Amino acid sequence: MNVDKLIEKAQGAVKKRNYDYAISIFLEAVNFAPNNRVAREGLRAAELRKYEAGYPSKLAILFGTLGNKLGILLARLGKKGNPEGYMMACEKYLVKDPKSLKVNMALGDAAAMAGHLEAAIVAYNNAAEHHSEDITALKHLGALLWKRGDIREAHEVFDRVVRIDGRDQEALKSRKNLAAEISLKETGFERAESSRDLVKDKGAAGRMERDTRMHRSEADLSSEEEGLLKKLEAEPEGVDVLLDLAKVYEKQKAWDKAVDALDRAIEKRPGDEALTFQKGDTQIHRFEAELLQLKQGDNGEAQASKEKEFLAFQMNEFARRVKAYPTDLNLRFKLAELLLADGATDDAIAQLQQTVRDPRFAADSQLRLGEAFARKNEYELALRQFEKALASQIGMTERRKEILYAMGDAQQSSGDREAARSAFSKIYEVDINYEDVADRLAALSKSSGS
Repeated sequence: MNVDKLIEKAQGAVKKRNYDYAISIFLEAVNFAPNNRVAREGLRAAELRKYEAGYPSKLAILFGTLGNKLGILLARLGKKGNPEGYMMACEKYLVKDPKSLKVNMALGDAAAMAGHLEAAIVAYNNAAEHHSEDITALKHLGALLWKRGDIREAHEVFDRVVRIDGRDQEALKSRKNLAAEISLKETGFERAESSRDLVKDKGAAGRMERDTRMHRSEADLSSEEEGLLKKLEAEPEGVDVLLDLAKVYEKQKAWDKAVDALDRAIEKRPGDEALTFQKGDTQIHRFEAELLQLKQGDNGEAQASKEKEFLAFQMNEFARRVKAYPTDLNLRFKLAELLLADGATDDAIAQLQQTVRDPRFAADSQLRLGEAFARKNEYELALRQFEKALASQIGMTERRKEILYAMGDAQQSSGDREAARSAFSKIYEVDINYEDVADRLAALSKSSGS
């Protein structure tokens, strides 16, 4: 399943104020991609907008969430073995009570346990936003922001904790250490013995104050770039400095400079796949930014050429990642989708026949396998995969519609028009605007004389 397309569809539903539909799509997205920050934030935003006119009363929440509470209770029993299942149970509860402190915290804890850092940050941030005096939510949020490397944001969060409770020793210590790390990392005070020494320097204190702002201007980024370049002169072998410099360049959209900084880092630390992947991600971000600019213009030919170039780059990039991490089925599935987009059907099938073994990717792998077999006119194999994919679906979800549409298309291509009409009708019955299903049904009805 293409998570980006799901998110786009959900965002479209939000614009139309069809919040229930948007929420159902966002839930599918986070179920498939638990650590997708955009999907998590979109889901919570849609839930909150749904209740703009009036938030449910405590009594309504009590009766409306009884089944969800049971689901959380049952999921908790297998939390360690299946944290993603527990996360989904929490999300289903939050549909009815998105501001719940207890459930947002439980969601964040489960996400952190599973290593889904982005999901945990979104959950703790939501808890802190609606319960501004709860320092536990803030401290969890600050700790994960620090872990992610967002030291300025983490400093700001722990500063909030100290303003709420000036005696919280954990927050005081974290704020102090973060302030020291900011200066040590970005202002070059390598010889400072403690954060107290740093604060004594009025210039350093001013820089810390500026650098802890969450939204920095172009002038701030230029100043940061200048400081890092000076530090690099003093530490020509500093890989971490080069990585920080690459981040600044990416924020400035100075793509050539960002890639050059990463290349220099890779030269100094050969064999570090994480650095190579970071370079690949930066190049992907560059393609995305360039495509967005082309879409805003009126040059279809240039856009088509750039999209073709982007696809080729991504195929090479993910093929390399799969080679480095052959057991990572998430990478394999992404590669399979890219191969299908390029028309490399047999290569895509080979990847999907491995990802289909994992329950997380089974339904989407079966769908893509069905589409691949249909391309090869192997309709019996295609329909077998579609049937397997449908068997795992409950209710008329976006994924179910996608499977039914692909099944109807294959049935129509194989000459089984009645079966195709049946598949398309199931979609039409609940979503008349799905793809071109209305036109497909009309054409099938016309050709059969009915």
